[in-house]
Amino acid sequence: MSRSRDPLLVLAAAVFIASLATRTIWWSHAYFHPDESTALWMALDAVRHPVLPDHGLVSHYQAFQPPGLVWITAPFVAIGGGRPEVVIVGFGVLNAAAIAFLAHTVARAWGVVQAVVMSAFLTVGPDAPMSMWIWHPSLFTGTVSLLIAAGIRLRSGSRWWAGVIVAIPGLYALIHYSGFVLFASAVVLLLMSRRRRTDLAVPILAGLALTLVAWVPFLVFEAHRDWEDFRLILHGSDTQHTLLGKLHERLHATTFAVKHLGRGVYSRVHLTPLILAGAIGSVLLAARRRFADVTMVLPALVLAAGLAAQIATNQGRRTDVLMLWLPPLYIMCGSAVAQLCDLASAHLKAFSARALRVSIASAAVAAVVLAGGLDLHRFIDGSPQLTLGHALGVARAGGPVGFTLNSADGLYLACDPPYGWGSQIWYLEEVEHPGEGIRAATRAHAFANRHGGCTTRR
Repeated sequence: MSRSRDPLLVLAAAVFIASLATRTIWWSHAYFHPDESTALWMALDAVRHPVLPDHGLVSHYQAFQPPGLVWITAPFVAIGGGRPEVVIVGFGVLNAAAIAFLAHTVARAWGVVQAVVMSAFLTVGPDAPMSMWIWHPSLFTGTVSLLIAAGIRLRSGSRWWAGVIVAIPGLYALIHYSGFVLFASAVVLLLMSRRRRTDLAVPILAGLALTLVAWVPFLVFEAHRDWEDFRLILHGSDTQHTLLGKLHERLHATTFAVKHLGRGVYSRVHLTPLILAGAIGSVLLAARRRFADVTMVLPALVLAAGLAAQIATNQGRRTDVLMLWLPPLYIMCGSAVAQLCDLASAHLKAFSARALRVSIASAAVAAVVLAGGLDLHRFIDGSPQLTLGHALGVARAGGPVGFTLNSADGLYLACDPPYGWGSQIWYLEEVEHPGEGIRAATRAHAFANRHGGCTTRR
């Protein structure tokens, strides 16, 4: 069979198209808040006045985040002249490519049934709309998909996948500090690779070196600030001063985290019961068979290690960070259906067994698509006044912008974009008519709380 007709490549292509569609076709319904517009504006300034940004947004801990989100946004800003919809499509392509790569990897290593069911979740799961937000969780799914795919391929492929595994957590932490919790999952994948440590030493060192080089601009920025932001993050994420207080806080965070697995960033979704049933079912089916199937064990350990790291760093109540663990849950759901197919067809003839497997897998995919479709529909109908489409309409109308100064605005540097409700309209005006957004912000005294002057602002 020719390579162009390889069924696994056809599957990967189909998954890519479907995943890209659910992450881009409703771009006008994407939430568009000051966080998104400020990151875009930083990228637009970097493109217009070529410079490598050395810091990102101010987090809710009142500390600067690394510049990774601005960096990864900048190429799409350059391509589209700053138009948010182009960035949304760019993020969709990155996520869809990683998902398709994981689908191809799982199908090749563990079987088509598991890959297809897993891909259905990845296509319509509660993380799909997040891709359109231009926010730090927007690339969670693609990142974790790539991480797990690299772990699977390391087991029987090139040892250089180890470099990818160790580089991903540190590089994603440049987008958001939560990326550091992925190091625990990375260690699990390295240990499960069954490769000798001497074989992996060079790739691991190469991955760590790449990560360190990428962090240099932000580390220089922090050195000039006397590491103030790192101290704020460490203090803000662990406010208890006694050991008993820390243990009590993490115990409650553990309960919260477990209860909120499989949910969207803010609430339970229609897919949550299917996600939890599939994940638990994969464990129970493996126990019934008395066989520790790697198709269930590997994602389960990735989930357990990452969740433990999240709780240990006192981030257990962060529902946005909990969305990191949706892909391993999806893989476990695929494992449950694959195991169920094997169990149901074990004593049937080849033709009947094949038909039964197709029927079970098709029913599972249909249920996932139906429930996920309802979730996507709810997303489309939610909060129309906070969407990109609404903001574009206001910006094009050219009316006055009501600006509400955010408390974090004064923490930004003098030449950073304005930050607060209404600034997203100015950004869109700046994209359409360069200089107009900045002039409107200046007239509204949006920079009044900034320390120092900015000689490059126009």
